[in-house]
Amino acid sequence: MRKKIIINGKFLLAALEGMPRVGREITAGFDQLLDLPEYSNIKIEVVTPKGGAAQARYKNIELTEIGHFSGGPLWEQIDLPLYTKGAYCLNFTGTAPIIKRNGCVVVHDAQFRSTKQSHSLKSFVLYNMVTTCVSRRYKTIVTVSNYAKDEILNFKVTTRSDIHVVPNAVDHVLRFKVDPEVLEKYGLQQRGYALANSYIYAHKNVKTLLDAFSRLSADYPLVLFGSSRKAQYDDKGIVVPPNVKFLGRVSDEDLISLMAQSRMFLFPSTTEGFGLPPLEAMRLGTPTVTAKAGAMPENCGTGAIYADPFSVDDWATKIQALWHDDEERHRLSAAGLEVASRFQWQTSAKAYLDIILRDA
Repeated sequence: MRKKIIINGKFLLAALEGMPRVGREITAGFDQLLDLPEYSNIKIEVVTPKGGAAQARYKNIELTEIGHFSGGPLWEQIDLPLYTKGAYCLNFTGTAPIIKRNGCVVVHDAQFRSTKQSHSLKSFVLYNMVTTCVSRRYKTIVTVSNYAKDEILNFKVTTRSDIHVVPNAVDHVLRFKVDPEVLEKYGLQQRGYALANSYIYAHKNVKTLLDAFSRLSADYPLVLFGSSRKAQYDDKGIVVPPNVKFLGRVSDEDLISLMAQSRMFLFPSTTEGFGLPPLEAMRLGTPTVTAKAGAMPENCGTGAIYADPFSVDDWATKIQALWHDDEERHRLSAAGLEVASRFQWQTSAKAYLDIILRDA
């Protein structure tokens, strides 16, 4: 008899970043693995809210739209469990139907407790209620790094010892061709800027970068991509120096080209359950400076330079030194590429399936 796995496909309606990216990539990996004889006894179905089925195509996985609700907590807590009933259900984004036990929940981090100031009241309440409950009820719990596992236990999201660790991956960046014309589109020069994310959330720690670049001249441009804009920093009284440029949201294609052609990638977060962006940059051969915090030392290893997340002097010094050291940038590019090449989605997908098959 074939084992059936139902995937909570709400991630198909979310922006392609963070947890939704993990859901998409692992599911696509499953689709390829189902061609192999050792997985021929598995049937996988992705169940989504209305509109989700148009967002993906699979060869071996069935896509089903269900429910009266358009998504969100009501769809997940009412429509999804009514459909799945007692079947094994895999949930990639930290929440899941509370009424169920038979399944897997991926808890990416404990940030809703460790960095409360980065969460809205709605998300803080949602994750504290739902994630805490399901991480104690469900048969299988997976997280993305040893650091994340320790945080989940330290902040008592759950106290169970059987949390599996399956790393994320970054080889999706290889799907896009680096386009030199993207630089002209944004008024940039090749290797003429440092790149970082603009997120204003407290734990993303962009203020430290802004303060570091305020000590550097116009010869050191910082380019920020993402949804947060200069006006949001102005509203919080955070000074944005003149050598900083905000691009806003950019497509995946443009972001890959911007990463690959930057002088360096900077990632100052004070905590991350995994830390996809620095590894993405490393996989593209971009010299990377990241905070010595969160899961970054665990995952980036010898492929990045580390700075004290709370020291503006340390960031300014290391950015300026790396900017002018061609030999070190070439060394770091090769080292980062070697480390990041180990993180492949197909490997992660196989690890998920093997864990699930033991539990389902």
